[in-house]
Amino acid sequence: MRIGGSSFGTAGRKLYVFSMDGNGAAREGGSAWLWLRGIASPRLTVGVLLWMCVLTVWGTIAQADPAVGLYGATLRFFHSWFFRAPGGLPLPGGAATAALALLHLAASMATRLGPFRRRPGLWITHGGLAILIGGGLAAGRLSRDATLALAEGETASAAVSETEWELALVRRRADGGRDVEAWPLRSIRPGFRWTVNGMAEPLVVEAVFRSVEPPGGVSEVRPADLRPTARPADPRRALPAMVVRVGRETGVLVGEGQGLELPTTDARRPALLLRRERRPLPFTIRLIDFEKKLHPNTQMPRSFVSRVEVTEGGSRREVTISMNRPLRRGQWAVFQSSYMEPAGGPEISVLAVSENHVRLLPYIATVVMLAGMIVHYARPREDDP
Repeated sequence: MRIGGSSFGTAGRKLYVFSMDGNGAAREGGSAWLWLRGIASPRLTVGVLLWMCVLTVWGTIAQADPAVGLYGATLRFFHSWFFRAPGGLPLPGGAATAALALLHLAASMATRLGPFRRRPGLWITHGGLAILIGGGLAAGRLSRDATLALAEGETASAAVSETEWELALVRRRADGGRDVEAWPLRSIRPGFRWTVNGMAEPLVVEAVFRSVEPPGGVSEVRPADLRPTARPADPRRALPAMVVRVGRETGVLVGEGQGLELPTTDARRPALLLRRERRPLPFTIRLIDFEKKLHPNTQMPRSFVSRVEVTEGGSRREVTISMNRPLRRGQWAVFQSSYMEPAGGPEISVLAVSENHVRLLPYIATVVMLAGMIVHYARPREDDP
């Protein structure tokens, strides 16, 4: 049987697909072509879209669980490749679903759109959709979030991660400042050695725990007091710990608790501590004023706004940050997140800081898809092959 430039034949129940080369000779391409056609099936389109809806609803409901929270639900359902449902059944997460959608889109373009010269608009539009899906997948892997908490008059040049930790060596300067060396906790393994100036022997990490039970009721924590636990669903609730040794002396660090004074001849009195990871900003922020407005006759906030001074490269400017008006600078964005009202203290503005190196991809994808639709509808129509 011949259709256009291709021939189809059957032998028993096996389907063979042939295409005609320039000399009119038939070439068999059955196996790969059938796989591509299977991946490009419209049924897979419906299945992927339905599963995305399930993930959205499931993840939204899970946010209400205090043990999971917004961040935990985002990691489990939307940024993961796979997650376990109740009963231990592994299910594809948002990352795996997006990767499958990208593969399905590529197969559909290869098997259903025909030659580019005949349907350039459709090819460009689908290419923009591929950029959009790929950008979302990359953002989940590459973006990083942190927090800034400032009272009026306070200044910060680094944001604090809510999920990642670091081991920091802090030295006090004569002018009241501090010099800090830090290593990400995720890169430290037992046996890690650290040579500190003024110390006769290196500092050695003997054990690292990603999360432990709070050692309550103990004045001085010992290694035997540590009780490792599974990493919580919300990584912000994790309490890491570490056992370090200098010579014959052993010390324990738990969360953001008390640090360890190191035996050294350094007059700057170096101390070792665990703390949430600091992420330097390319600018400095000073909170000038924080304003909160309530709904009439209630204590429910209607809006809250931070007026800040941003210093970068010797220049200063005032910026207003509100819930729908973030401060943007390159791959950085600073959002008004919430606020705190400590008893007897000033109000504290809480700002969310996002570092996203691919944040422009959704805009690029939108422009590409728009251009593709313009080409498709403005181009003289030809009969489909």
